[in-house]
Amino acid sequence: MKAVLWFGPRDLRLVEVDKPTPRAHEALIRIESVGLCGSDLHYYEEGRIGNAIIRDPLILGHEYAGTVEAVGETADASLVGKRVAVEPGIPCGVCESCRTGHYNVCPDMVFPGGPPHQGALCEYMAVHSGYCFPVPEGMNPAAAALIEPVAVAVHTVELARLRPGETVAVLGLGPIGLLIAQVARFSGAGRIFGTDLLDYRIEAGRRCGIDVAVNARRVDTVAALLEATNGRGVDVAIDAARSSDTPALACRVVRPAGRCVLTGISGQECDPFPVNVARRKELQIQWCRRFRHDFPRAIDLVASGKVDLSLIITHSFGLEQTPEAFELVSRAQDNVLKVSIDL
Repeated sequence: MKAVLWFGPRDLRLVEVDKPTPRAHEALIRIESVGLCGSDLHYYEEGRIGNAIIRDPLILGHEYAGTVEAVGETADASLVGKRVAVEPGIPCGVCESCRTGHYNVCPDMVFPGGPPHQGALCEYMAVHSGYCFPVPEGMNPAAAALIEPVAVAVHTVELARLRPGETVAVLGLGPIGLLIAQVARFSGAGRIFGTDLLDYRIEAGRRCGIDVAVNARRVDTVAALLEATNGRGVDVAIDAARSSDTPALACRVVRPAGRCVLTGISGQECDPFPVNVARRKELQIQWCRRFRHDFPRAIDLVASGKVDLSLIITHSFGLEQTPEAFELVSRAQDNVLKVSIDL
């Protein structure tokens, strides 16, 4: 089958690899769409995220959907012929984290597209059938592939423990930030503030339900948000950026005793953090690690129109155009938000 392999920073090549054969508990999926994620971009540009380092050629990609063509002998046979969104991380199921419901932090998780596990930028994947979620008829493959980042947004807002009418700041208006804004809006947020460095993303934020959006390259974000909240700060600050600066920024724009959720991935092993600010404010700081048990609700939110993915997906490429797609996203060209690779 065809696959796109990473051989080094900014070096992606279309190659031929063996088509997988499903094991007893697995489903064989003919991949129809793969979304390009910010974590894919870190690997593309730098070959690493912190201490997760690519050492051998690797297929990237973990946001994917497709049609089940076959299943192993112990897998659910009713999946055959159905389009499914695939929850990418497969936990061990037996460790303490898995047994206590926190399978998203399983230390032995197999996560496609992260070293050393091959990802989804290829024609077929064999995956544990229990993590294949059928989507409603009529949901197109690109939307089904983006159930994964929608689940990240759902988990983020869950962790924020958002109450009706509370104010929210979303720092970083890439695809994850825009999805978080949509989920926060229908979850009862009052005013939603957003920041980014690119004007076209700020405009996208307004379309996704953000009330006040500012360009952090031109405006002092802390001063602007404090002024907009009469000096109080927001109830919830969410970092959704690929920056080492935004965790600290979240602590500065949130009110005393407020809540910060850190979802963005800077790609660094260590980022600066204003411990004194967080301590003096007695902040509740929560990191977000992907999601857990959120795929069914994410599917329902997209199917019902509460999350509008047409506001997010801006570009589509074929598998052979994957290098071009990564360069587009890496350079933030052509007002790109979300790219799908469609097979």
